[in-house]
Amino acid sequence: MTTARQLIDELANWTLMLAHVLARGEVARAHALLHTVIAPQQLQLCRLLRDSTAHWLTPSRALEQDLPATDRRRYASTTAAACDQDVHTAAHNSWCWSRDLATEAANRWTIHLPHTLHEQISRLLNEPR
Repeated sequence: MTTARQLIDELANWTLMLAHVLARGEVARAHALLHTVIAPQQLQLCRLLRDSTAHWLTPSRALEQDLPATDRRRYASTTAAACDQDVHTAAHNSWCWSRDLATEAANRWTIHLPHTLHEQISRLLNEPR
């Protein structure tokens, strides 16, 4: 599915940027990326996988009613206060969820994932600060 492929690619791209922003110590910018760019795309991919696209343009709308508790908990783990450690933890959790969503989409729609890039992003987000 083209939409899933695009979301997977964009999540990898933006998360790679997030990892570099964090490495430079730009916590506020990383916080903004997580909440304004990455989270909406994650929620769109999640909604696509759950056949719940009624609120596509505002994917957080009615999230509590539209998505299962497991997805709501994963989403909550990707949010943070704009503090160094909280943003690093949220970034790590966000990437883990993005990878899980990407794997689920790849299995459903036979999408090839860029595993080397995904591993590189994981390493960058797991580097000690």
